[in-house]
Amino acid sequence: MPTDEDPQQDADELEEAARALAYATRAIDTPESTYQVLGSVHLTLSRIQQSLSQLATWHQQHGVLAAADDGNREAGNDSAQKAAGWLLMAAAGAGQVIDLVMAAPTENGQIAWQPTPDVRAVLAEREVSLAPDPSPAEKRPERGGGLSR
Repeated sequence: MPTDEDPQQDADELEEAARALAYATRAIDTPESTYQVLGSVHLTLSRIQQSLSQLATWHQQHGVLAAADDGNREAGNDSAQKAAGWLLMAAAGAGQVIDLVMAAPTENGQIAWQPTPDVRAVLAEREVSLAPDPSPAEKRPERGGGLSR
């Protein structure tokens, strides 16, 4: 369950939820549910983008506390600022992903999902539509039996 206070635990839970979603979306039984799934993915990506931005800000603000393995604070701060830059670029990239994901529900909302047709019913319907029309001679009603003058 999300803690809203422990970023490491919440990130681990997000990872597990993403794994479960990846597994669940291999086969979808109710096409209508794709609209809700896409909406949830959009919101999740938006929150991930926010988290990336917040992590970048944290690195920028706390870089003075960083040090390299050899104790060099200048190198540690430099690495923290570079990490912040990468995180800001990732957040910007996530914004592009969010825009692309939002295009999908727009189109998905235009779809009226139809049930899977019963193959036998479709074949029977096709057979009727392909049956030849009776020839004109077959359509004429028969008159009395023989020729008359």
